[in-house]
Amino acid sequence: MMVKKLFKISIFCMLAGILILPASAFAFKSITRDQIIYDAIEFCPRELQAYLLDNIEIVSAGNHFAERHQRRSWTIDPYKTEVVYNHLVKDLKQGKYDEFNTAHAFGVLACFIAETISPDNYRTPQHLIPDNVSYDGYQEVGDVKSHITSLIKDYRIPCRKKMTKDITELLYNAAVNEIVDYWVSAWGKSGHQAGMFAQAGKKISHQNLVLNLKAVG
Repeated sequence: MMVKKLFKISIFCMLAGILILPASAFAFKSITRDQIIYDAIEFCPRELQAYLLDNIEIVSAGNHFAERHQRRSWTIDPYKTEVVYNHLVKDLKQGKYDEFNTAHAFGVLACFIAETISPDNYRTPQHLIPDNVSYDGYQEVGDVKSHITSLIKDYRIPCRKKMTKDITELLYNAAVNEIVDYWVSAWGKSGHQAGMFAQAGKKISHQNLVLNLKAVG
């Protein structure tokens, strides 16, 4: 069974046609990536939230795609986000939401979006996880390519190599909200009901968050 799953993942990677480009080390360390996923799920509509929580280990594995498939001196091509997104929508439309690859693709999609927004290398989770995260409300993703271009223009380029608290909080919030938008858009585009939406302005507090720094990748 495990061999079959690994084979499926390999097939998915080939379908995605991942391209790699020289860049700095990955921005989001392991703990930070996990927290982004937990926060994004918290903001998801109920039906989608339930699906993601039921498959949290698989989604989390997909979210660590970058560390597991590329050398640390390389990063993924933001524009391949469209390939991952379309592949996810296709699988959902075909009723494959119970398959390993589908849940895994939700995590891979989150990884691509986060790396698109901020490929810089922050040394510890404290450099990136803010005290509070705010939900800005659902905004449907239309043309993925043009949307990725906007993310690069609005976040990746102007915030590159800036490690002040206000910038890192901006990037984290952007990553969480964009991941929710992509997840919900893919879920809805495939014909699934997302359920009741979280209210815009909803906040998540990290003020009492305890991080296991030994787990930082």
